[in-house]
Amino acid sequence: MAGPYRLPAGIKDRLSAALEGRKNRDAAFALAVFLARFWSSPRRLLCAIPVDRRALAGHEALGLTEARIRGALAVLVEVGFLARYEPEAGKKYQCTAGGLQRRAILHRFAEEYAVAFTAANARAQAARGAPAPSRRSVPSRPQPQRAPAANVAAPRAMSAPQVAQKQAIGGSRVIMGEERRASPLEAAIERLRRGIGL
Repeated sequence: MAGPYRLPAGIKDRLSAALEGRKNRDAAFALAVFLARFWSSPRRLLCAIPVDRRALAGHEALGLTEARIRGALAVLVEVGFLARYEPEAGKKYQCTAGGLQRRAILHRFAEEYAVAFTAANARAQAARGAPAPSRRSVPSRPQPQRAPAANVAAPRAMSAPQVAQKQAIGGSRVIMGEERRASPLEAAIERLRRGIGL
């Protein structure tokens, strides 16, 4: 069973040094570990992180109040662990059932930490023996099996009445690889032609 998530060593050392001397360094470090656990995987690393203080308050993995999360988030932005992305001008509020509500401010890992997480992910993949996603080999298509020429029968000659019978309109027929059924009107016209000898 896997143990608790830990920040990669280089990232942990860099962040610990950046948080040194801060009153809320423990809360900031706990929030950083929590966010990295869920958002530093290769597929989510460049995604925007919606940090909802109300939803995270009292979360058992964090144990922080809403006020402590707010302070920790501000410190993580200040020390360059996270980058803050404000909504575009004119899109700061959204309509909800309870009226206008301010849109969430999104965050991403700041550039230096994003690069460090990318390197840590690559090392972890190499340690597991998993190939990097960009280097995965694409399986080649199997070549179609062709029947030997000796087994192919020569086309047999048909008499003129047989050819005419094969080309008769009516019932179902194949056109350009698709089966096409004659419409009731076409079938009736064909029966009429046969009846009058055309």
